[in-house]
Amino acid sequence: MKTSSLNAVKSKAPTPSFGEVLWPWLLGTLKSMIFGLIAIIAFICAPIWNSQDRMKKLTHFFIFSFLGLILLWMLFWVGQRPVFTINQIQIQAENGQTLNHINQPLVRSQVLNQLSGNFFSIRLDQARKSFEELPWVRSASVRRVWPNGLSITLEEQQPIGIWATNDGPKLINKYGEIFTVNLAEVDLDKGLIEFSGPVNSNKEAVELYQQLSGWFAPIEAKVVGLSLSSRYSWTTKLDNGMTFELGRDLDQKDRGQIKARLDRFFKVWPEVKEKLPNKIENIDLRYASGFAIRSFSKSDSSAKKITQTASVMSETSELLTNFQNNNLDSVTSEQTTKKNKNDFKKSKLVDGRKSE
Repeated sequence: MKTSSLNAVKSKAPTPSFGEVLWPWLLGTLKSMIFGLIAIIAFICAPIWNSQDRMKKLTHFFIFSFLGLILLWMLFWVGQRPVFTINQIQIQAENGQTLNHINQPLVRSQVLNQLSGNFFSIRLDQARKSFEELPWVRSASVRRVWPNGLSITLEEQQPIGIWATNDGPKLINKYGEIFTVNLAEVDLDKGLIEFSGPVNSNKEAVELYQQLSGWFAPIEAKVVGLSLSSRYSWTTKLDNGMTFELGRDLDQKDRGQIKARLDRFFKVWPEVKEKLPNKIENIDLRYASGFAIRSFSKSDSSAKKITQTASVMSETSELLTNFQNNNLDSVTSEQTTKKNKNDFKKSKLVDGRKSE
């Protein structure tokens, strides 16, 4: 009777779930792992705790680290004091240059509002860019001046000409760089060169201008204009009113041909100048072995002007023919010779038929 009642009680007791059995086991295992890890760390560090010399070095390390943190905090606190706030800017020109267009008080007020940081925290590269964004400033260098100043060295833009663009005229410097300023501030009496050409040809134009300035020295003329067509053909204008058609310039070989054509022209220029009665308007050098000249006279009519131009070209051809020993053959004279030969053959043929 007692045995049956005991079995009945056991059958009524609830069966524990898997989670209820697993959770206590996981807690026990994790506790054992933690105590084991602590024991391993204690075992590893036991030589330190048991060594007086090692404990002294470890203590010194913590002390010096703490003092270093305090020192860094003090330096940071001192660096934030108002005495180190940038409020003085010294501006000077590069290489003894005179700053004609840079208003120094205005530059100081504009840049001071853009600078952030003090003597210690200011970023010099950012300050340099702020100065170079100002009009008429080509380059800038910045350095600190103790305790609250900056020393700025500026290179002012030196325009040599005016570059024609779709957005209007802009200035160009001797490096071929185009920059935008108020043209009312430009001194036009300095004789700025007039440049024009396709996009991104500005540096090439300035390079050729510098070469032409030396090439035209034999005739004592200065370049006042240089243009490049869409087909990369150069045209230059001189201060004496003459215009030169120089031809195409696609590589260094073409540049050498331009120089050779000018040298050929300079050899016959004294005699050409003596024989031409009127002022020369245009010289076309785009020929393999010669050139064409066009002159004009204000008093002449259109018809007379055309006749005069033809006669000038004829005289030029004769001059070039006289320089055959120097390998100077005119295209016009060659064409005339060929025409005369053809006329002679035709006349001979006609005479032969008449004799029959």
